Amino acid sequence: MKNYNSIRQSLIQDISQIINLEKIYTESILKGLCDNALKIKQDFDKTIALRDFWFRYAPRQRGHKPSGKSLPWGEVGEKVLDAYLYKIIVEIFDNIRFVGLPYGHDIRFVSESAFVQMDIKSTGPTDNTDEVVSSPNQVSGDGLFIDENGVFNSKVLVQGSSKAMEFQPELPPFYLIDNKVFITLTFYLKCVYKVIDLGNQPLDYLEMICVPNGLLMFDSLHYAKNTKGLLTPGKDILTSAHKRTRIKLNPLAQIAKWRCQKIVFSEKGFEIRFR
Repeated sequence: MKNYNSIRQSLIQDISQIINLEKIYTESILKGLCDNALKIKQDFDKTIALRDFWFRYAPRQRGHKPSGKSLPWGEVGEKVLDAYLYKIIVEIFDNIRFVGLPYGHDIRFVSESAFVQMDIKSTGPTDNTDEVVSSPNQVSGDGLFIDENGVFNSKVLVQGSSKAMEFQPELPPFYLIDNKVFITLTFYLKCVYKVIDLGNQPLDYLEMICVPNGLLMFDSLHYAKNTKGLLTPGKDILTSAHKRTRIKLNPLAQIAKWRCQKIVFSEKGFEIRFR
């Protein structure tokens, strides 16, 4: 750990290596998703064909005054996509390990050069498709220093249209495992579905999202500060000590269009679209 500060400085001095790594992993995982896209769509949509076997005990409506026009569909998106992502990860990357961590994204693995964190976000017609809500332990920080308590990340001011809040990133920008550096890469896979009828809620599109590493967001290039509207307060700004932030996808795509790519389904198959 005595080398931590020098490693951090070397990464900042050659920040392009982090950007290149993020882009390579984005394209690799996206290709794997495309290779499996039609199967993902078929398995996701198969839920309605099995209606007789689950509808009597369907998931309960949640939230304040639910409309009753759709069912909670997070389990469908997460279970189908988690399984396919593990399949894709094993096929694409060599010598991966599923190293234990007490917090982070749904899927976590270590490759030859990165500690990758991925999360599935199921999104229906009443949800905002242009953002992901992130917990503090799903965002990497600036890793300003390390002491006897571990890596320290600076708090950041997150500004909304009318309110601001302090946000505390909790993931480190990189890990040291057996004296080797592994860059923290964070991704979201947004699973957007339509509602035709109660329980008939087919997959509309997938969106592969690459959130910049904390050294890009809060140091060096200062994406969070220099990209207007990239981070805004989460929905628990007044109620939680563990406040979440909203990562806005249109500003994120302005940094680099490859950071937000959609797999859009149609009767003819699917196509890749940028924001």
